[in-house]
Amino acid sequence: MPTADQHRRKAESNRRFLDTISRDDFPDWVVVAAFYTAVHLVERLRASAGHGHSTGQEDRLAHVREFHPDVHTAYHQLQNAAWLARYQSRADFFDQFQPEQVTSLLVGRYLAQLEGYVADRLDR
Repeated sequence: MPTADQHRRKAESNRRFLDTISRDDFPDWVVVAAFYTAVHLVERLRASAGHGHSTGQEDRLAHVREFHPDVHTAYHQLQNAAWLARYQSRADFFDQFQPEQVTSLLVGRYLAQLEGYVADRLDR
């Protein structure tokens, strides 16, 4: 099972990758990278609290809902958007999100909220 520090490093790596993706050309992939950054932020919280590793997406979401309700909506929105980006057509994705919403809402608000929340608790 990865440690909290390993999850921190993976989240940082994913964030660096996210910052290299063209939001105009690949907003769907921006969402996917943002979500997997969020996954490792949540797993870092779990590992730091001694709660073990998630067994899957639903277990992770339930953990966030129970132990971190302040960021539940942000995490859930990223999860849903990433699912849409990964498994539906580009047209379906763009029916829901415009590139500027990916930048301002999904990354600028939801991922930033998760990053700040984790930093406040673990990086003091």
